[in-house]
Amino acid sequence: MTNTYSDLTRSLNTPAPPPTAAARARRWALETPLIQAVILVVLVIVLITLVPAFLERPIAGVTVLTLAALLALAAMGQTLVVILGGLDLAIAGYITFGAMIAGNATSRLGWSVPLAFVVVMAVCGGIGALVGWLCYRYRVEPLVMTLGVGTALTGGSMFLANGDFSGQPPQELKSLAQLTGTTFGLPIPPVIVIVLVLGILLWLFLAKTPAGRMLYATGVNPRAANLTRIRTSLVWTLVFAASGIFAGIAGMFLAAFGSGWSISIGDPYLFSGLAAVFVGGTTFGSVRGGFTRTALGALILTVLSTIIVSQGLSEAQTRIVYGVIILGMVAIYGRERRVRDRF
Repeated sequence: MTNTYSDLTRSLNTPAPPPTAAARARRWALETPLIQAVILVVLVIVLITLVPAFLERPIAGVTVLTLAALLALAAMGQTLVVILGGLDLAIAGYITFGAMIAGNATSRLGWSVPLAFVVVMAVCGGIGALVGWLCYRYRVEPLVMTLGVGTALTGGSMFLANGDFSGQPPQELKSLAQLTGTTFGLPIPPVIVIVLVLGILLWLFLAKTPAGRMLYATGVNPRAANLTRIRTSLVWTLVFAASGIFAGIAGMFLAAFGSGWSISIGDPYLFSGLAAVFVGGTTFGSVRGGFTRTALGALILTVLSTIIVSQGLSEAQTRIVYGVIILGMVAIYGRERRVRDRF
């Protein structure tokens, strides 16, 4: 008995061996978006190699950045929801509603662009807040509730428009998102700058404010967050509200970019938005997730899509490639014990 006790004491007092160089390198790679940056650089080199004319046409680069900015904006709210530990499948519905208001309300009802933005933010934010509160209050799985809400929003948008898809956003809104737009005289669509500014503000919120730390704490361990007197119900409510607002605004810009809207305008951004979040390395309840990673994920997917289109591959093949990339990222980031325990 004495020997056993002594062995146990010595084992507890023995310091853990220092991590190997490989372990330190892996940890550093996971804690920084190094993997995503390397993938992006490789894809850009592949794109330039396959399509040499890409460097000769500046509009090609502007197009890629604009598409990536729209995707990043659509995935901005989803990033917060995933950090919280959930999924928001109502993104497509919010986008469709925002696109409908941008196209029909401004042209058919004569609404001004600022009024359209206010209405979209109020409606999408209000619905998102209600969804977040209900999911928290009644322990409803967000995956189920947001799927139903997204479908209802899509149908409701079509009902409010009376099946009329011919509405066009006003020119002042188009100038913000179309490729011919300029920012301070530079040939850069303002939507790129808008998303960049929003991304910086979101990064500051998550990294530098107590509210951002509360969000991370709620996502990592809701029960412990409650014990530290964090109002986790308010966190859930505000995060889902923000998700609705960002997606609704993205819908307005998408309608302006494409000069119109359709009932399926938000569908591609549900899957690709989730892909951008996961490819960026943000996982459920992540302590290192953030919009910087999502922006890199959006750039990766946009450049990859450009390569696929240039090679004449189909949409089905594109989705297969997306799926393989997502599985690879989950294999890398989902091996951590903290993440595995959530599943």
